[in-house]
Amino acid sequence: AVTITTGVGTATNSGAMTLATAAGGVSGNSGSVSMKSGAGGTAGNSGSMELATGASSNGATGSMSISTGDAASGGAGGAISILVGDGTLGTGGAMTLTAGKTTAASAVGGAMSLTAGEGAGTGGDVTIKAGQGVTAAGGDMTLEAGLGGQTGGDVTVKTGVGTATNSGAMSLQTANAGTSGVSGGMTLGTGTSTNGATGSISMTTGAATGGAGGAITVTVGDGDTGTGGAMT
Repeated sequence: AVTITTGVGTATNSGAMTLATAAGGVSGNSGSVSMKSGAGGTAGNSGSMELATGASSNGATGSMSISTGDAASGGAGGAISILVGDGTLGTGGAMTLTAGKTTAASAVGGAMSLTAGEGAGTGGDVTIKAGQGVTAAGGDMTLEAGLGGQTGGDVTVKTGVGTATNSGAMSLQTANAGTSGVSGGMTLGTGTSTNGATGSISMTTGAATGGAGGAITVTVGDGDTGTGGAMT
């Protein structure tokens, strides 16, 4: 084994560690950095890797930052890719991204933000997608707000503002059916209540100034076999 450790500070801070390559020359690239464990043998696993800050008994723990450098001119910003390796036996490797918990009275748990980059033209896209199932069902997707000791967390899904023209459109629908199935159902409902009123449902179009108000259309799809779909 190889161990590299900075010095202990018995009164104040321990020593810092810097692992860096030198800057590139006038017309060259800076050196790359590769940190990885070795491949496993014919009957063994590859080594694990842990990148973590230390615990603290009285004070905040250290932060961690993973970032690529800015491209000042004439180049694109570097990408960051976090991937779980493929497997040939059992369930695929999981990935968990969790913000921190706090036990301080009346304090708020750690926030999580997933934001695409700003563009001088079009902003970057965000895609969240469940996995494909080759011979069985595709993976599920759950978007759920947090449990509250009093009121539960809200969920807000909202399209972007168009400062010059239209705001973004929203499409909420199930996928088309395959060759021998039915398309997925959709349920729009409020929860039940054991002591009090249940939640309301409001469907409205926005008010217009200098134009017509938006329409609402509720339509049952056409069919070519049996009784037409009912509306209740």
